[in-house]
This record gives sequence, structure tokens and C-alpha cells, in this order.
Amino acid sequence: MAGQPGAAVRGDQWTSSQSVDGLLGMPSPLPRIRTRPWWFPVQELRDPLVFYLEAWLADAVFGPDGATIPEIEWMNQVLLTVDVVNPGSLVEITVFGQPRVQNRVKGLLLRLASRYRDRHARGEKMKQLEKFLKARGSRPQTPQLPVG
Repeated sequence: MAGQPGAAVRGDQWTSSQSVDGLLGMPSPLPRIRTRPWWFPVQELRDPLVFYLEAWLADAVFGPDGATIPEIEWMNQVLLTVDVVNPGSLVEITVFGQPRVQNRVKGLLLRLASRYRDRHARGEKMKQLEKFLKARGSRPQTPQLPVG
């Protein structure tokens, strides 16, 4: 690679200028710019409440692409941010607002998540039961004699 025209040294690695150009040509992620709603006081941005939730539960609670976040914010007079911590596993939920309302919203979201988790577990149990019953139903039955 050292003999290639247009090769650049980066630390101990050799990279071709074409791969560097490819990286520079990629669009950078857009920053999240958000204006504070008129109904939300500035002083309540100082001390947010942060908690974590499994990513699939956050998708269930907030809907596709966080569709229900604005409604939750308006109904509870809070601001929410949902950031991915580990893709596919955890999200960080930040709640801005009065401490009493922050705790109420956190409790609400955790109860919703618990409900979705229970519903998912119940669905998995039903699938296992159906699978068991199908497997049991496919076996030939031996006639049982009446006991007596």
C-alpha cells in the first residue's frame, strides 16, 4: 500500500486517499434542533430526570418514530427526549419539568412499559402453548379405558 499513489499515513495505518475522500463525502448526522414550546418555562430545563428503558419497549410506548411524544409532552406539560444509548438495546429518556411532574411521567412511562412487557410475555407463552398442543395433537392417541 505504501507504494500506491495517493496513499496517506494516518498514525501507524496506511489508508488510501480514496477511502478518506469517501468518509469525507458522507453526510454528517443532522443535529437535533428544538425550540422550547411557548408553554414550557425556561427554569424547568435546569434539573432533568433521566432513566433508561429497553429499546423495544420505548418503541412500543412512544410509537413509530416517537409519534406520541408531543402528545405526552402537551398533556403532562413536560419536555421529553429519547436518545439511543446502545442501538437495539437501551434508550435514555430525559424528562424536563417540575420534579413532581417528572416523577409522575416517569411512573406513567414505566407502568406502560411494564404493561407492554407483560403483554409480550403472555404472547410468548401462548405461542409456546400452541406449539405444544400442535405437537401433542399430531401424535396418535391411544384409547384410554374407563377406570372403574
